[in-house]
Amino acid sequence: MKPASIALILTSLLLSASALADEIRVKKMTKDTPLERSFILQTNLTEKVVIDCQSFIQGLRIGEGGTALVYLMDPQDCEALQGRMRTSLRKFRHHCMDVDTDIHSDWTCD
Repeated sequence: MKPASIALILTSLLLSASALADEIRVKKMTKDTPLERSFILQTNLTEKVVIDCQSFIQGLRIGEGGTALVYLMDPQDCEALQGRMRTSLRKFRHHCMDVDTDIHSDWTCD
């Protein structure tokens, strides 16, 4: 294989991997009625974002239907993340999450 072809393949892989990485900035949480522990998040993304700690499948969902990205979480981690989000928002700050194939970290941000 030619060096130019290898460079093109590597560049494509890097661009694909970075396209998965995102910082989600949560600006507001609204209860997803009638579920008590499910919230629709107002974020910097255009897709609908929901953190659901009540349904059979719990976690963070970005988008809707069959094309949605779902980050599965165990109930304790899901509720802890919701709690940290609430704390940030009560302080009139945003809450950020670093996600790609998993939720890597979250923190209070401006």
